[in-house]
Order: sequence, then structure tokens, then C-alpha cells
Amino acid sequence: MYQGRHGRAFLFSHAMNVTVGAKEDRNLMTGLHTVADISCVDCSEVLGWKYERAFEASQKYKEGKFIFEKSKIVKENW
Repeated sequence: MYQGRHGRAFLFSHAMNVTVGAKEDRNLMTGLHTVADISCVDCSEVLGWKYERAFEASQKYKEGKFIFEKSKIVKENW
């Protein structure tokens, strides 16, 4: 299970219909990473981020993958 800014998140190896923003270093729960926010191409809502670089060896598997925040991609109780 992954954690986003707004709760539970999912890790994906591929993403469609998103734009990738500028890279920045962020200190996340699992250490320092270079990430770029990903946004919906239609509405420009930030949906999560792309891992560009992991500084810790145990986190290298995330490089090039995408985090989507559940609250941004799942509509509940409708």
C-alpha cells in the first residue's frame, strides 16, 4: 500500500492522459526522491506524481513509475 498527500495511493508502471510537470526533490515517507507531479490532460487536476529518481537502493524499483492518489481517481458513494 502506498501513501499520497491525501490518503491511500496506487503505484502504476504506465499512465495515459496525463502531463508530467517539472522535476523536484521531495522528502517522502520512504526517503528523498526526485519526482514530478502528474496532471489530467483534460482538467489539469494534479492526480499524483512520477518517480524520476530514488536515492536509496531499496526504493529504486519506483523509478519511472507513477503514484495515483485514490481520492483523485475513484469516485465513492455516487
